[in-house]
Amino acid sequence: SARTGSNPPVVEIVVRHETSEVAANTASIVAQEFIDYVVEQRLAAIARLQSAAAAQGIINAQDFVTAQLSAIDSLSLLEPVISASAIVPATRQNIIFGILAGLVLATLIAFILESMGDTVRFPDEISKRFGVTLLGTVFKWSPQDAGADELVLWKAPTSNYAESFRQIRANIQFATVNQPGKVYLVCSPGPGEGKSTITCNMSIALAQMGKRVVIIDGDLRRATIHKRFKDVKREPGLSNYLADITTDFNSIVHQTEIEDVSVIPSGPMPPNPAELLGSPKMTTLLKELDNYYDYIIIDSPPILLVADGSMLASQVDGAIIVADGTSTRSSSLRASLNTLRNTRVNILGVVINKLKRARFGYGYGYSYYYSYRGYYGTDESTNGSVNGNGHDKRFYQLPAHWVRSVVSRGPKA
Repeated sequence: SARTGSNPPVVEIVVRHETSEVAANTASIVAQEFIDYVVEQRLAAIARLQSAAAAQGIINAQDFVTAQLSAIDSLSLLEPVISASAIVPATRQNIIFGILAGLVLATLIAFILESMGDTVRFPDEISKRFGVTLLGTVFKWSPQDAGADELVLWKAPTSNYAESFRQIRANIQFATVNQPGKVYLVCSPGPGEGKSTITCNMSIALAQMGKRVVIIDGDLRRATIHKRFKDVKREPGLSNYLADITTDFNSIVHQTEIEDVSVIPSGPMPPNPAELLGSPKMTTLLKELDNYYDYIIIDSPPILLVADGSMLASQVDGAIIVADGTSTRSSSLRASLNTLRNTRVNILGVVINKLKRARFGYGYGYSYYYSYRGYYGTDESTNGSVNGNGHDKRFYQLPAHWVRSVVSRGPKA
């Protein structure tokens, strides 16, 4: 590189090299080449000026030529300055800079990964971190999976996913064994976490035990329950009953194709959903349903987005939170729990939905990988028939000593 200075007028040439001698020699050669180039250019200029002067009849141009020659004589090579230590490569500086840059980059990456991975994806941490019970987990399914239907417990009762809802049903029964009431709220921190799917399949699981279940679509803003059941329309529904005193109670209850499962859809979207859900008529409706059904399951709007969920939570006997194992952040789940605790509702526990199987080894979630087809066999007397709902009811008969072994061990806690 090169730079100029005006006081004194100087051209400084800087050469960086790992060997000081090479740097000094290169600088000297470049400087000398520069001086020779300037001298050559000025001599050529003097010759042109002399020719021009002669052409114009100017005989005495010696003063001008002398001035140009004195300018040439003023160019000289100064004493080179050589650094005592190597400038490049600056090994020590590079190492220090690399360490500092690595620490900053590692901290930034760790922060990004922590912010991206701060989700409720580890079921074992639910109780320890949030102080609530884990009611069950449901692995994420894709259209290629067997029984991958929103009503998987009804359409594919022998699938691995259906069994996960039976486990959730059992845990809910254990959680409510000594608690009165039959009205339960299913909510989630945000939208798209599978709350409605959990609600429907959990209700079917309860109905398969011979219980009469009614599902109330309490999400008056974004209704989805009626879309999951055949021949169930959105109207008339809950908002019709709450806003219109002339609407009959029986007109909003829709029977589904599933035995013992009824649905009260949301109805048209009202301008004041929170006020309707918190009205005395909502309380009256729950009391009326209590006379006809064993379980009343309410599908709630996202608890952190609108106040509707809090209004419903204050009128139920228990609340179940559904969290997406891939997207629900720990802070969102904690905020949802605090919101429900402010309503003094009994929080039964958390269901983690959409978990990724690859995160778990053989020991965890064994039942999801185990083929339940082993419990179903072929009975020649049935000619491979199934019942009207497509549910295979052919079972292998367990050996007698297996039954005695199970009975002798007694139930597990």
